[in-house]
Amino acid sequence: MRAFILSSFAVAAGLAISSASGQTVVLSTGFNGILLAPIDPGVATLTGVQFYAGVGPSGNQFGGNFLRSPTGNLVTITLTGLPAHSAISIDFLFAAIDSLDGTGSYPEGDFLRVNVDGNTIFRESFANATAEQDQSYVAPPGVLLVRRQDLGFSGPGSYYTDSAYNMYLEPRFHNLAHTASSAVITFIIEGPGIQPLDDESWAMDNLRISVSDTIPCPADFNHDGLVEDADFSFFVAAYNILDCADPSMTAGCPADLNGDGFVDDADFTLFVAAYNELICP
Repeated sequence: MRAFILSSFAVAAGLAISSASGQTVVLSTGFNGILLAPIDPGVATLTGVQFYAGVGPSGNQFGGNFLRSPTGNLVTITLTGLPAHSAISIDFLFAAIDSLDGTGSYPEGDFLRVNVDGNTIFRESFANATAEQDQSYVAPPGVLLVRRQDLGFSGPGSYYTDSAYNMYLEPRFHNLAHTASSAVITFIIEGPGIQPLDDESWAMDNLRISVSDTIPCPADFNHDGLVEDADFSFFVAAYNILDCADPSMTAGCPADLNGDGFVDDADFTLFVAAYNELICP
């Protein structure tokens, strides 16, 4: 029955762009100039993007400087005086630079971990050094920009290749339940495989943090203002897993639209209604 329902789903859709209602940007920076006061970089520095320049979708590309950090260094963003809200979202371009080792066995483990108020919302390994390494992160549609190419820094060649990801389209960074007037967000690549800056590092660009007073469009999993085919692909993957408690399910189980712990036919009905509307309210 589940396969029949999914295979029978077909709706014609156009293209449009709409902002989520009630959204307020509370921090936005392209890292070209003085580092904003809420950002404690640790030992990370503003660095020219080198061959990352121009990578990314139109209007949201690496350029100028980004904030580059060695692995093992904590970048902390402290926000205070936030307006009333029920959710917080984090958008950024992510640069995986040089010989990050993924989950691997030697060197063992380079994991990007992002916390909000001490709670881990994202922890995945990234691998650049060889094609055979295990990378736990599987990018949703549109997130992967470049994989294992020489974009500067300690290359060219050998283990020193680079990757780029558009985390604006990573659902795990969007519509996180949050109501406090302050937030502490931390970024770090951690794990047993930590090595010096000239061997491996990471960077972020075009950082944007926003809060919203509602979650107006929960079926917009990639946060682009539309409920369309990319969101359908995400929903299908979750629907096939079914149980939100399954370790393979995306953290937070965003496709569980009715909040019952399963991604099933009831959620499909809700998704179809949003898909037919296309544009988020």
